Amino acid sequence: MIQRILVLVLWLLIATSVSAQVDSSVSRPAVPQSLADSVRVIGKAVTGTAATYSSRADGSKTSSGELFHNSRLPASCNLYPLGSWVRVSNPKNGKSVLVRINDRTSQKKTAPIIQLSRSAVSRLGFLRTGTAKIKIEQISLINYESIVSDTIQDSAARADTVIAQVQADTASYLIKGKSVVGIASYYSSNLDGSKTSTGERYRNNKFTAASNEFALNTWVKVTNLSNGKAVVVRINDRMHTRMKKKGRVIDLSRVAASQLDFMAKGLTRVEVETVVWVKPDSTAALVTDSSQVDMGDSVISKKTSKPDSVTADEGVHYGIASFYSTNLDGTKTATGEIYRNKKLSAASNHFKLNTWVRVTNLKNNRSVVLRINDRMHPRMKAKGRVVDLSRVAAQQLGFMKSGLTRVKVEPVEKGTLN
Repeated sequence: MIQRILVLVLWLLIATSVSAQVDSSVSRPAVPQSLADSVRVIGKAVTGTAATYSSRADGSKTSSGELFHNSRLPASCNLYPLGSWVRVSNPKNGKSVLVRINDRTSQKKTAPIIQLSRSAVSRLGFLRTGTAKIKIEQISLINYESIVSDTIQDSAARADTVIAQVQADTASYLIKGKSVVGIASYYSSNLDGSKTSTGERYRNNKFTAASNEFALNTWVKVTNLSNGKAVVVRINDRMHTRMKKKGRVIDLSRVAASQLDFMAKGLTRVEVETVVWVKPDSTAALVTDSSQVDMGDSVISKKTSKPDSVTADEGVHYGIASFYSTNLDGTKTATGEIYRNKKLSAASNHFKLNTWVRVTNLKNNRSVVLRINDRMHPRMKAKGRVVDLSRVAAQQLGFMKSGLTRVKVEPVEKGTLN
C-alpha cells in the first residue's frame, strides 16, 4: 500500500513539472516584461525586409553626422525621422531589439525597408543570412534605466552600445556627485582585446575609460575644456598609479577620444563629472517642478510664473565659465570701472560692453543676471571660455570648488529677475 502511494506521488510530481514547463514555453514573452513596460508604441507597425550593414562600414559618416559602428545599435531607414527609436522584431524566432534611426537607406525600389548594424542583426538571429522579414514599430522611451538594464542584461559592457547612441541627448542624464578636472589621454590601439579591471575586454570602438578617481562601472561625462565637446563613458578599468603624478584623471577609449577631438594632440584638459541616467523627459520635470534653487546660504526664488525677457536665440552662447582671481579686486575693467569681487559683473568677448546677460550653470541649473563690463584675454577663446565671472557670481552659480563649469549665456533686458 505504501509503495503504491509513493508511486502515485512521484507520478503527480512529474506531471506537475511537465505542465509547468509547457506553460512557461507558451507564455514566455519575446521581450522582458519590464522592457515592455518601458516603451510605448507610436502608430502602426510596418513589415518588410531588413538588411545588414557591411563590416567595412565602420567609421563611415551617417546622415545624422555621427560615425557608424557595427558594435552599436543604429539603423538606416527612410520611414521615420532621424533620432527616432524603433523596435525591430523577427517573427520567426520572436526576438526583438531597440535601435535608433541615424541614417537613410537607398531610394531604389529594391532597397530594404531598414538596414541594421551587425550587432542588432546578431540579436535578431539572422546574421548568417544577412536579410530577413521583420516588423518595425516606432516607440517612445518611458523608462530609460529599465531599457539599459533589460535589453542588455547579458553584460554591463553591452550597455555602452545603447548609451553611446544618446550622447547628444542631454535630457537623458543628470550631473550628480563627484567631479574632477585634469588631463585626459587615450588607449593605445594595440590594447584592443586586453582585459580590463572589471574583467571585460577593452575595445577601441566602445565608450569606456580607465580612471582611479571613480568607482568601477560609474558613468561619467567628460568635457574637453579646449573645445567644449563632451562624451559619456563608463569607467571599467584602472590607470597605472604613476599617471596621477602626471595629472592624468582619465584614460579614454579611442572612439571617445575621437569624439572629444584630441587624437592629434594626445592629451587635453578635461572636466569629468558623475552622471545618473534618467528617462528622457524627467530632467525637464525636475527643473520646472522646483520653484526654488538652493544657493548655499540663501534660497533664491526662480519666479517661474514671469516670462524671461531674452532678446534673441542667436545671441545665446554655450561654453566654459571661469571666475576672477581674488588679487584682481580693484583693477580697472574695459569700461573704465573698477572690478570688485563682491559685485555682479563679468568679462566676455561675445557680447557688447554693458550688455546684461543671464548665465546658467548647466550642471545644477542655477542662474544669475549680471552686466558685461570687461574683456577676456584672446587665448581664452581657444580654451572654450565664453565668460569670466566675478567671484560673487561664481559663488551663486556654485562652482567655486571646481573652478570651471559649462554654462549657457543669453542676453536679457536690464532688471530681469534671476
